[in-house]
Amino acid sequence: MPQIKAFLFDLDGTLVDTERLWVAAAEQLLREKGHPISHEEALALVYGRAWSQIQAEMLRDCPNGFADGADLERQLGEVFDMLKGECDVRIHSSIDVLQRLAAAYTIAVVSGSSRSVIDEMLRVAGVADLVTTVVSTEDTPRGKPHPAPFALAAERLDVPPDQCLVFEDSRAGVLAAKAAGMQVIALQRDGAPPQDLSDADHVVADLADLPIDQWLQRAR
Repeated sequence: MPQIKAFLFDLDGTLVDTERLWVAAAEQLLREKGHPISHEEALALVYGRAWSQIQAEMLRDCPNGFADGADLERQLGEVFDMLKGECDVRIHSSIDVLQRLAAAYTIAVVSGSSRSVIDEMLRVAGVADLVTTVVSTEDTPRGKPHPAPFALAAERLDVPPDQCLVFEDSRAGVLAAKAAGMQVIALQRDGAPPQDLSDADHVVADLADLPIDQWLQRAR
């Protein structure tokens, strides 16, 4: 196994438990706009998808509800912020792993969210100063499951893809990282919608269950 020199984290569902809040925010906003959707439809809209995909689908299905994509992002963000204020979205065990790794290794965050959302969530998680580079939905024309986001992160870090280890929670993310030539630890958290994560190198229910010392030895 190649020596690991960089660790790449997904954001939503991996470091912060925000996807369920985006689901609730989308349900509430679309209901207010006269275009209610079921909870199952909202799950399919949000989980494992880039913001650009979510935005395009909401604008298509509710054409009279928003002036443009920026207006949609603003309104959805307002509902999200209201919901976020009612709970702790941090996934503490994942954040702990990132903090331990950042003491000696390069860290990147690769997410389908917008840069403004990523920056805010990294501040909420208390790890903004530990992340060397961020790849957001604005940075590549194609999102996960295309390998472009992870390939760009490796390029920015100046680390070969096969020396990168990725932490992901979605099938699209796992496929993207593997297509980029990286090793992947998949996170299937209790309560999250089940996904096919069989292409990952290893699957855990919580990053606290990961024998991180063994991976650190591989990284040396």
